[in-house]
Amino acid sequence: MIIKHSRRYAALLSAALAMGGIAACGSAGDSAVSAPSASYPTALEKGSTLTIYSWADYISATNIAKFEKETGVEVKVDAYASAEEAVAKLRLTKGTSGYDLVVMDGSYVPQLAQGKALLPWDKNRLPGIAGLSPTFVGKSWDPTNTYAIPKSGGSTGYVWDSSIVKTPPSSWNDFYDAFADPAVKGRTSVIDGAPSFVGSYFWGNGISDQTTEPADYEAAQQYYESKVMQHLKAFNSYPRADLASGDLVLAQAFTGDARGALMDGPKTLRFALGSPKTDLYVDHWVLPEGSKNTAAAHAFVAFLLKPDNAANETEFHGYYTGVQASRAYLADNLPFKEIVFFDEGVPPDRFEPAEVTPARKLAVSTFQRLKAVGSR
Repeated sequence: MIIKHSRRYAALLSAALAMGGIAACGSAGDSAVSAPSASYPTALEKGSTLTIYSWADYISATNIAKFEKETGVEVKVDAYASAEEAVAKLRLTKGTSGYDLVVMDGSYVPQLAQGKALLPWDKNRLPGIAGLSPTFVGKSWDPTNTYAIPKSGGSTGYVWDSSIVKTPPSSWNDFYDAFADPAVKGRTSVIDGAPSFVGSYFWGNGISDQTTEPADYEAAQQYYESKVMQHLKAFNSYPRADLASGDLVLAQAFTGDARGALMDGPKTLRFALGSPKTDLYVDHWVLPEGSKNTAAAHAFVAFLLKPDNAANETEFHGYYTGVQASRAYLADNLPFKEIVFFDEGVPPDRFEPAEVTPARKLAVSTFQRLKAVGSR
């Protein structure tokens, strides 16, 4: 059996590993605010530097150049290889990381806030927050968005080749039922990560993915062993190329990768968001403790929350920023807009925010047992 993964999986795996040192995490809103946000400097200093820590190739070069021209502030971006690396640096440096602004997966925000590694935002300087989709704000990792301002996000669903899978799956259970079709055997994949794979059993069967009942995980394992494992080709968090080539015809996929597959592959490929529930992953802008240029950090995030600049971001990396008015600034022929704007017309409660809680350990253990079955 083949195993492939992506940076999204790296973030989820890192979160699971981080659980080893965390008894439990509430939300960032449970933490006492570490500094009065209104006391931050407001004046931008021309010639100063805004140092950002982010995934590579995740901020539009067009926007950086435009911001630099408008403000006189130089933007420097350092890239991290994994979310674990970024979290460790912020936790261990205790305000001496040297970064002014950091991109952080929402699931890590509670532990960083509780560890006093983050500063609160002065949201009065970020009027664009009001235009963010309800899907992106007020989530369990930071219900008041005190520490985390959405940058971009996505969800999970399934891709299938309609020339082979004749009945479109309309739920997670439909998706996994289709694995028994002889036409797809050996041409299927699921995401190589416990939250997405094990979680989809719970999403499809009305069970909270935060359950800590051992019986729920035993049921999930039995379900997958009976319905999926014997038909599965690969654990693959990056099925874009294999779907496009036809090596895969039925796959669980993140929205960004699914869109890429439909752009690259045959016109018979289709995508649907997981149902009746699915996950939500959102990267956020956070202010690290020790940020030396909070004025520029606020100005940059406010700049990116403007609809035209948010549209530049989506065109660059293919993900929705949550800025609802940005749609009007995107080309009418933007490929597969419906996947970019995955939450359009979808009730917010359909999405389950990815979280790092004690339930993650149980999901990881179940996932590891299923992978052991697959390797036999």
